[in-house]
Amino acid sequence: MTSDEQAVRATITGWVQAMKALDFTAGRQYWDSDFDGLVYQPEEHVLPITDWDALLRYWESDTGHVESMLEWDEIATDVAVLGDAAFGFSRLRTRIKLHGADPTFDGEVRCSFVLRRTPAGWRLVHHHESRLVGVDEALESLAG
Repeated sequence: MTSDEQAVRATITGWVQAMKALDFTAGRQYWDSDFDGLVYQPEEHVLPITDWDALLRYWESDTGHVESMLEWDEIATDVAVLGDAAFGFSRLRTRIKLHGADPTFDGEVRCSFVLRRTPAGWRLVHHHESRLVGVDEALESLAG
């Protein structure tokens, strides 16, 4: 693994750990707040967040309905570097406790990342989450 790949992986892992701790203040360090073209697609939103101020508002409100991230752990992460851009894909095992809800929200979340090289190091400019849903089980139940 090259030093760039290690640095990209460290940025992604740092971001994942900040999310697990619900520490979005610490998580800001992994983002390029000056990038024009930011994309942040949380699993629960229909449309992505595309500007820094809106992203900060989302992070502030996110901690309002999430009590804790019991699990938000990397299963596997792959990275690739192409010049001053890098790409990552992570699978996360999740267990989320929402305020006022008894059962936890469990499952696997897949995340894709785009990073760019900045004077401060590799920074995120794109993040997309999608929860793995049991389509196979649903199709099997329909088949009877």
